[in-house]
Amino acid sequence: MDFVIFPDHPATDPLCLCLRRDPTVRTVRHPSGRPWIMGHWADDEVVSAEAGPGRLLLFGTTSADAGTLDRLLRRLRGPDDLDSRVRELSGSFFLLAVMGPHIRCQGSLSTIRQVHHAGINGVTVAGSHPQDLAALAREAAAAGLPTGAPGLGSVDADTLALRLLTPFPPFPLAHRPAWRAVHAVPPGHCLTLGPDGRHGITRWWHPPRPDLWLEDAAEAVRDALTEAVRARARHPTLSADLSGGMDSTSLCFLAAREDTRLITTAWVCRDEANDDNAWSERGAALLRSAEHLSLPHTEAPTWYAPPRSAHADPAGPLAVVRESVRLAHQARLVAARGSRVHLVGVGGDELFAPRPVALNSLARTDFRSAARRACAARRLGRWTLVDTLRTLFGGAPYPQWLESCADRIVPGVRSGVSGADWEVVPSMPAWAHPDAVATVRRLVREAAAGKPEPFAPLRSQHETLRAAARAGEIVRGAAALTGRHGVAFEAPFLDDNVIEAALTVRLVDQVAVGSYKPLLGAAMDGILPDALRTRGTKGEHSAEVYAGLRRHRRALTALCDDSRLAGLGLIRPEVLHTALTSLQPHSHLLQPLDPTLAAEYWLRSLQETQAPVPSRPTVPATEGA
Repeated sequence: MDFVIFPDHPATDPLCLCLRRDPTVRTVRHPSGRPWIMGHWADDEVVSAEAGPGRLLLFGTTSADAGTLDRLLRRLRGPDDLDSRVRELSGSFFLLAVMGPHIRCQGSLSTIRQVHHAGINGVTVAGSHPQDLAALAREAAAAGLPTGAPGLGSVDADTLALRLLTPFPPFPLAHRPAWRAVHAVPPGHCLTLGPDGRHGITRWWHPPRPDLWLEDAAEAVRDALTEAVRARARHPTLSADLSGGMDSTSLCFLAAREDTRLITTAWVCRDEANDDNAWSERGAALLRSAEHLSLPHTEAPTWYAPPRSAHADPAGPLAVVRESVRLAHQARLVAARGSRVHLVGVGGDELFAPRPVALNSLARTDFRSAARRACAARRLGRWTLVDTLRTLFGGAPYPQWLESCADRIVPGVRSGVSGADWEVVPSMPAWAHPDAVATVRRLVREAAAGKPEPFAPLRSQHETLRAAARAGEIVRGAAALTGRHGVAFEAPFLDDNVIEAALTVRLVDQVAVGSYKPLLGAAMDGILPDALRTRGTKGEHSAEVYAGLRRHRRALTALCDDSRLAGLGLIRPEVLHTALTSLQPHSHLLQPLDPTLAAEYWLRSLQETQAPVPSRPTVPATEGA
């Protein structure tokens, strides 16, 4: 599914001609007859309703039908009413609405559905994918039309420098597209297009108060997650991960309650000490109505298998690069068994796993409870006294915190996690070029100078939403891979209603010491058997990391010989080569490889498809590393 959205303006006429060259393009028109939406989608990927001058469309996954949308549309008094009414709709979708002369476009909180926009031929054009707007801008330039921003439609080398950060860039830079002068609408915001071709961005979503007792919040999560799975179960066959973890196992048992044929899949881990295997087998034994598909590591691609151009996402570097070939392998297998939708537990950790930052938020309303839990966490996590005190008392407003990150971003150093930080402070890899480090620091300072608002005033809610958005990026990339095999990659935990329900629980219940994911455990009471619901361990996959590197080391080191990132002045290939060939005693030290490999493979895939790639650094170093 992909589409471009046009305002009802004469300047869009020549732009639409560029898309009409593709005979497979579908079109939804304005009342004037001009194209409003042009793109590709299946009939079951869109639901629409029309009442008077108003029109409402959902693109994506939802249990709503035309009747539901019609009733919702007739109750609207204006575009702002959508802020509350959209909460009545389950699923993960783009919402496009026309109310009078204005168009409203919005995606999902997790950014699985993310609206982008660009200025082309004097008007703002929106779309579901940044690469589509970039391609449209290039065609417009070739036709002699003005494109506004210099270099619009080419790869943004500054963004690629940001993409080298481990584990990820801070907000709002994490949502910066890899295509120059194409912009993403921030999560929780909507884009409006006026008849004059101009646009506005408005915040429509605000986080709920975390004031529900555990039992009440669990009921809200249970209802939202049930509806999220039901929205996917309208397909006759459904497949789902059954990794053994609480997240994927919960989805499998919810799916088993629906009227659909269920296929569960489980990767068999190399390390026999990894108890994911045992827990997955227990789940399969208790889930008798499903068909179980085991995926032995001896018959599957290893991690870090070099991807072909078909294992790429044109939107940007893949967050799942180490597993991209395995995901395509899995998609082929479930597609052969009739599945067109595959459920994954991505988002469960992000919403329900306890984080130190919750103690910082709790200390502002219930210091005694926060201190008691911090002391217990200090004993279990071996925190220093300084870190414990910073977790409870530390912290600055988000823009000041972001400004402080610039000086803390250095090559090869990982900062510890502290509740005083709004997010994990990222680092550049040891092989980053000094110019790239200087560029990243500059971009962070520029972002801080804009005084960005956090996702939520509370650090704990901001971090949850930031983590959900990162998980959304993972799902977007994986969906681009599996979609080529006819399989939608779906993460019910990341639906808006599930995220909002997870944010309603009291802070004191988020940091219950000795309880693993207390909110999810309570929500699954009566659905997930107690023998599975009480698991308190988590699998560790360093065996897959090391096996993949051993098998593909030659192919990976060959990237250093003609690195596209090195050609842009972003990395030092000789340092990367040393890291690939040296012994690494701890697998977490290899995490910086992933964003670098993702960016390198992405640039190569663009060259294979003749998309424009910058040939030299765009910004010289102006600061020391």
